Amino acid sequence: MIQETGPNHPTSLYIYTDQNSYEPLARIDIDGNHEQHIRYFHTDLNGAPEELTDANGKILWECSFQLWGKRIHEIEHEPIEQNLRYQGQYLDRETGLHYNTFRYYDPDIGRFTQPDPIGLLGGLNLYQYAPNGLTWIDPLGLMNCGIAGSAKWKGFNPKKNSLTGKTGLQGHYEKHGHEFGNINQNQYLKRAKEFATKPLTSSMQEAKVGNFLIRYDKNTGEIFVDHMSKREIRTYYKDDGRSKTPFQDAIDLAREK
Repeated sequence: MIQETGPNHPTSLYIYTDQNSYEPLARIDIDGNHEQHIRYFHTDLNGAPEELTDANGKILWECSFQLWGKRIHEIEHEPIEQNLRYQGQYLDRETGLHYNTFRYYDPDIGRFTQPDPIGLLGGLNLYQYAPNGLTWIDPLGLMNCGIAGSAKWKGFNPKKNSLTGKTGLQGHYEKHGHEFGNINQNQYLKRAKEFATKPLTSSMQEAKVGNFLIRYDKNTGEIFVDHMSKREIRTYYKDDGRSKTPFQDAIDLAREK
């Protein structure tokens, strides 16, 4: 959703948190007098709107949801309609279904109403939204991905460490690059971004701790840690097999930061 308009609705322009992201940040409403009013979205950890406020922080709209997106209660403090739901979804108020680009989603049952257009590439269950509605998203209705998969990562911290004189990429490549075979620094960065944005599989886990997000694949041993608000990669490495709980170890380390 970029813009919407209608005879009984102000023209609304939507702004998202990042390029290629489906998480709403704000919307600009233009009324009949051509005056612009900016509204800000407040979302849950998975990017679904929970509140809409004006420029002064006054709550205009709020809604609470069950795990799979079914409304518990919705309150319009002012005559304003807000139809964005899970990332990439738009509520059809006549049917109660969520338009999800390639098909419709039913929040009452937590399933799509049509089979996946890409068939088994989206998983064995052709009607499933995602294994977990709290940390997975499917903005196009084609293939689910985690929170990390919906973001466009800038890379490692470009600033040089005062002690080592190396940038974040240089330092982490020297420490972990060899774990991925004979690859150069640019290939290491490319692999990190590809792992961060690939669709989640049954062997992968993802967790969010404050501003940090951790992703782990038990089949390959890959571990990725990033700073969500900065869209910055913090580290990317392979589990060396010494720990019985590498994913939990990465989570605990993020909690200490």
